[in-house]
Amino acid sequence: MSVATDGLHCLCPPRFPAHLDADGRPLPKLFADHRIEVFQALSARATFAHWQTGLDDDIGRMVLEWLATLLDNLSFYNHLWTLEQHLATATQEDSLRQLAALTGYQPRPNLAAVARLAVISDARMPLVLPAGREVTSEGNDSHPALSFETMEDAAIDPALNAMTAIPPRETTFDSDFVAIGGSFRNLRVDEPVLFRSSSIRRAAILEEIVNDKFPSGESYAELQLDRSLSNLAGLDLGGIEVKSFVNQSEGRSLIQNRLELQGVQPAFQEDQEIAAIDGENGTLRYDRIIEVTVVNRVLIESETAPVLSPVTRIKLDTYITPGRPHTIFHGVRRAGRLIGAPKTHMALEDFDGRIELEEKYLGDDPDHQGDFVVVDAENRSVAISGSLDVNPHSRRAALELTSISEPAVVLKAPLRIHGNFAEVDQGKTVVETLGSASGRRYQTFRLAKKPLTFLRSDLSDPQPAIEVYVDSVPWRYVPHLFGVAPEDRVYTLRVEADGQAQVILGGVASAGDKNVAARYRHGTTGDNPDAFTVNTPAARIAGIQKVFNPFPALGGLKGDDAEDLRFVLPARISANDRCVSAKDYAVLSRNFGALAARARPYWNAVRKRTAVEVIAVFDGGFDAALANELRDYLAGHAPEGSLVNVVSARPAPHAIGLRLRLTADARAADVKRRVRDIYFHQFTGLLAPRRARIGHAWSRTELLAPLDGIEGILRVEQLSLDGDESASAIAQAADEYLDATLDLEVVR
Repeated sequence: MSVATDGLHCLCPPRFPAHLDADGRPLPKLFADHRIEVFQALSARATFAHWQTGLDDDIGRMVLEWLATLLDNLSFYNHLWTLEQHLATATQEDSLRQLAALTGYQPRPNLAAVARLAVISDARMPLVLPAGREVTSEGNDSHPALSFETMEDAAIDPALNAMTAIPPRETTFDSDFVAIGGSFRNLRVDEPVLFRSSSIRRAAILEEIVNDKFPSGESYAELQLDRSLSNLAGLDLGGIEVKSFVNQSEGRSLIQNRLELQGVQPAFQEDQEIAAIDGENGTLRYDRIIEVTVVNRVLIESETAPVLSPVTRIKLDTYITPGRPHTIFHGVRRAGRLIGAPKTHMALEDFDGRIELEEKYLGDDPDHQGDFVVVDAENRSVAISGSLDVNPHSRRAALELTSISEPAVVLKAPLRIHGNFAEVDQGKTVVETLGSASGRRYQTFRLAKKPLTFLRSDLSDPQPAIEVYVDSVPWRYVPHLFGVAPEDRVYTLRVEADGQAQVILGGVASAGDKNVAARYRHGTTGDNPDAFTVNTPAARIAGIQKVFNPFPALGGLKGDDAEDLRFVLPARISANDRCVSAKDYAVLSRNFGALAARARPYWNAVRKRTAVEVIAVFDGGFDAALANELRDYLAGHAPEGSLVNVVSARPAPHAIGLRLRLTADARAADVKRRVRDIYFHQFTGLLAPRRARIGHAWSRTELLAPLDGIEGILRVEQLSLDGDESASAIAQAADEYLDATLDLEVVR
């Protein structure tokens, strides 16, 4: 059969817009779509206005059904169209989308990313940040500036704005910060101080005492010494004693290692430790006495009665310069307790479950419990939960921690703790007058903005963020119009691949003037902005000084393209929208919005029965809230009482080295670009997260197979896996997926 066409007309009587193929024929559509388009085209003619009565014996309805059937059947009289009817041979995305519709699968649209904003208020009292307030993100090379809106009202308390954590103190000796607690005593400037551990003894002259306070209010004394005590570095502070010398005597050095003091000195004993300062050059000696003797020195010679003077001679274990006067310090006693400086780098586990705060708490709820975020000086963020502990008199506050998302992450001081949050998701709300109802069924209205936003649901596949009103009365969204009666106030959507949506009224709307309106969200791109980039309110918000997202946005997803549909439809047909086998759980996880998923049964030891664990990959990341939504969604499609657990897959970094020999006429840049697309193209790449194979061991053959279709490659000269040219495969754990980097070299 041939069809005469000039690009807009076919043998059918009505003139209506349609997508045409290379032969001028309308592309294959579902019978219901043909029926609606024919009805719209014919009913626009005054001659056929009475056809809308819809009586069973109405000739108009018969012609309508006949034309729709004819257009549906014409698809089978063209070889190209025949190919487009099959999943394996279809080349056009419209065809694949129609095949998806036949299976009941709605191709995933762009899904909105969700972000948590930390909010800093400049108000004097608590306030409510209302839902629907717009905040934009910064643009970058991968996406432009994006619009987000607050999802619901958020309570903001200025007292929880931004609190500064008092860092824990170091517990090991640091020669750059030698300090003792506020209860120091027995220390004098220009005298020696003894530092003694179980194995090391060092003395230094105290040059200055600097009194100060830590942010916590605790006083301390920092000691400025005449020398570094680096040989004590790293020792436990609790194991180092700080001693001062009680007594001071004057003496003079004799030969080599002896000191002489006037009179009898009973305070000196063998094995005693003393400090001696050379009176000429100020050199400090810290020594141990190895011998003490008392002798009489003759002051006046006389044969009958010489005048004698007793002296005490001390022999030391080290050499001293003879003939020098020395000041000798002896008799040690405790001078204080060493304390460490506040840490500059720390993990939250170093706080031992309690974070002291610098600021006094000025809020009305000293028993506040909830979520907080710790942000360090380099914009690293860690989520925590805890409860405030406020001293009723001083109003000093601390956080008693109940959970830490990443206790071992090293953070840099100062640490700021934020306790006010607002949830936002991508998209911008508009209210739009769609047009005037004509009183006919299946009236269609095109939305002015695109793409229409879709939101995840824990009960069904992603749902459109739109409300339609006729004469200010809300109509209900349904996924299709099958079985819909004329009096039903329902509508459905026809969404094109680019997100452009049309509203189709399923019932008869009363004729009126501009009485059809919609409130909907648009602008969802599926991108996930980085941390600290969702930070600009579209307009001044009273009481709000600053907002930012301490963590990257997550959950955003670019919608299905042709290759996605070809990939998922066979499994979707098998799953049939219910979870029976483990594979069904994986397929429906992808419907929910996961990039990839794997499911496996396991024995739940607590519940004493079999359960299913779903391991999923989400673009932008994974959090507990998203896991709970997916678990509820899967449980809703599984037999009652099924146990489902959802966890995040872990990226396993591996390096792939590839050396390719090119043909003489090949362009190296083109070959490199094609190879990288083969492996890492966002939608079709073998190793892209969208095609992630969780728990799969990648063999050399699998990794090399895609290269066969690239022109310009003469042969593969080398393939190395993590630097090993002999490795046969990349093994992965059951919850890992390959996060590969490619080192590509081309030679001629």
